[in-house]
Amino acid sequence: MKRVVITGMGPVSAIGMGREAFFAALREGRTGIGEITAFDTAGYRSTRAALVADFNVADYLESQKNYLDHASELAYAAMSLALEDADLDAKTMAGASAGLMLGSAFGNLATMSLFFGDYLQKGPRLVKPVLFPHTYSNTTISLLAMDYNLSGYQVNYSAGSVSSGCAIAAGYDLIRLGRASLVFAGGFEGFCEPLFAGCDRSGAGFTLGEGAGILVLEEVEHARARGARILGELVGAGLTGGLRIADAMRLALASAPFAEKELDLILSAANGSPDLDGKESAAIEALLAGSAGVAVRSIKPLIGETLGAGAALQVMAALGEVRGVPREVRNGLVNAIDPGGSVVSLAVQRSPA
Repeated sequence: MKRVVITGMGPVSAIGMGREAFFAALREGRTGIGEITAFDTAGYRSTRAALVADFNVADYLESQKNYLDHASELAYAAMSLALEDADLDAKTMAGASAGLMLGSAFGNLATMSLFFGDYLQKGPRLVKPVLFPHTYSNTTISLLAMDYNLSGYQVNYSAGSVSSGCAIAAGYDLIRLGRASLVFAGGFEGFCEPLFAGCDRSGAGFTLGEGAGILVLEEVEHARARGARILGELVGAGLTGGLRIADAMRLALASAPFAEKELDLILSAANGSPDLDGKESAAIEALLAGSAGVAVRSIKPLIGETLGAGAALQVMAALGEVRGVPREVRNGLVNAIDPGGSVVSLAVQRSPA
């Protein structure tokens, strides 16, 4: 099996954009959660969310666009930042037949709501045709692939809160099996009132966030040949259903070069939902079986519950500096859990260049 290294990160979050800003906020423990001002929150249980501030998508576009859904805007920013961080150019990507794996729980929901709202209120003759192509969940990945001339395998995952975890696991497998040498993998989620309303009225128990995160995954020799800086290594992935959280973690560790007792950090999926948080806590306790010295943390109090983008941002955080972790992190585990029962666990390691 090939080794899969991480050579670039494109985090877009309420606490910062770009690797250095994101890491600095994690180090300081700075939260991005604040009051919602985009619409009237009267009648909702919550009035707060973690939103990306001071954001101008024009700074991150390869070509001018007549229209983009907000979720797509976040994904474009993440892609641009990841490319810059990895020091990649179009020639390198074309030669590598770069793949693209992205995930999102709700895709371009804001545009879908706008388009079908017009359809219902005004009738089919008065809807805006420019909106329709942007209502699909796979619009974003298609636009990015065209703009960046990506000719490798491309898949859009819509798997709730584990969407970007699935995308990263798939990219990991592609490279590990020798079917690709370069893959962009991650996810995105845009904030809008319909999404907020659904989460709020379901009594989900978490604070909603938005963001995007794209990782540059490379086969280790491909990365070394181009002189890339190696930020870390993806060393295992476990996917399960039926809320088999401990099994997913064990599957991720099965191919990792370290055991449970050698873990330094587990970044949990904990987001304030009592039932799921309790189940994950019990699974972690069972996995560690009394092992001391493993820090268990969540970054959701800082970035909110970013749903489809969550796992990607967590992987980045596992390779950064999370406030309150008492020692240097070498070996980490990242968990993503969807209320429907899907679980993705990813094992990461800080590896030498």
